[in-house]
Amino acid sequence: MAASAGRSVDHLLELAVSEAASLVGLVAGAVRVFGAENVDAAGAMAGEEEGKQKLAELEETLLGQLRHNYSVRSLFMTLDLDGPAGLFSYPLMSGTKVVGAVSGLARGERNLASEEEFVASLAAMIVLICRASGDWVVPTKSDAEVAIKTKAIQETAATINHEINNPLMAVIGNVELLLRRDALTDPDAREKLNRVHEAATRIHQVTQNLMRISNPRSVPYPGGSSMIELPNPQKPDEKK
Repeated sequence: MAASAGRSVDHLLELAVSEAASLVGLVAGAVRVFGAENVDAAGAMAGEEEGKQKLAELEETLLGQLRHNYSVRSLFMTLDLDGPAGLFSYPLMSGTKVVGAVSGLARGERNLASEEEFVASLAAMIVLICRASGDWVVPTKSDAEVAIKTKAIQETAATINHEINNPLMAVIGNVELLLRRDALTDPDAREKLNRVHEAATRIHQVTQNLMRISNPRSVPYPGGSSMIELPNPQKPDEKK
């Protein structure tokens, strides 16, 4: 309901973990949503201050390492934290991809595995409300692949701009100086210089268009191969 009302993702996550911690009787609860390369994109924590601090420590020293280094998805265990304490961590799934985790800490020798059905429902609901919100989308495998491809293209484009545009500006500048000379009266030479200027300007525009690629798309190229489609920037009179 909060997602449908347009609440922000941060508010939705905080609401979800706060309500869940209260219902299950947790000392602290936390939810983390991963972005590209498993870097946290969003998250929230609720509960008692001491419990939140302890759960945050466990996230950094134990749960994070188990998820990222050993691909552990779900975990239910009992620890001795100045007395027995129950701990769980359950994955947020988007299809077959792990996009985050919901975790909780409870006092006593309580078996939190008995709450797995509730935790699984909570995890599914968190993914759904994130999808329903307008300012954040659960990342998918294809999103990550596009981001990696785009970054590689943009780095290549930056290299091309640096290595080609510097000498290209010298070519364009010198051609323009020659065209301004009154002594250049040969029509054939002037026409050829104009063609050089047009070609060099076109190369400059192509390198600039490469830098504008944000969503790379391949298009067919003669010979059975493919090429990246360049964006077509609006002409000055079309920007309005």
